[in-house]
Amino acid sequence: MTQSWITTLCSTLKLRVNATVAVLLFLLWSSACQNRSKSTASATDPPIDTAIKQDTVPDPNRFQQVFGDSVNRAFFWDQKSTLRESGKALRMDGLSVLYIEKASLPFGLRTTLMDIEVLGLPLLLQVDAFDDEAGQSLELFSGALKVKKNYESSFPSLDTLHAGDLYMINKDIDLSEKEHLDDFSIQRWWESYSQLPTFK
Repeated sequence: MTQSWITTLCSTLKLRVNATVAVLLFLLWSSACQNRSKSTASATDPPIDTAIKQDTVPDPNRFQQVFGDSVNRAFFWDQKSTLRESGKALRMDGLSVLYIEKASLPFGLRTTLMDIEVLGLPLLLQVDAFDDEAGQSLELFSGALKVKKNYESSFPSLDTLHAGDLYMINKDIDLSEKEHLDDFSIQRWWESYSQLPTFK
């Protein structure tokens, strides 16, 4: 009886230690992800003025129209990132800022790790979601959406996001987290950029 009780106690303690370690790793990753999402660039890009940097956001290298309307655009700061349309859904790979003003709701956004349903417009969203990375994130500046894991998980989750929310996910440790944004440089960039004569 004593042996069985000790074995059960050891198993319980081991599970708690493993869970604590996983949470600590996720919190460390979350902090790094927040800082990294402002400075991600493709390894083949020049090291200067290609990334979205905190407090200073350079103009994008390129953009593409979305859903056939010139007001809807995806902006890119490198040559690797892509956005593809498939019916009423968008498939994203890389680092981009998405502005959608005119679209039928709801519509979907997909990455390798996130399944996103857009519920409110206008949408201003930064997505850092490279297919070959285990960690991805999104920053929502306007609009509303729901996001869940786009892979089979022991801990499925569904989060509703509104303007000012940050969502991070890591498949390696199978954790996701919603937080409040503390950097609005993308929103300030957009407010200035969208008023330029070249944008109209």
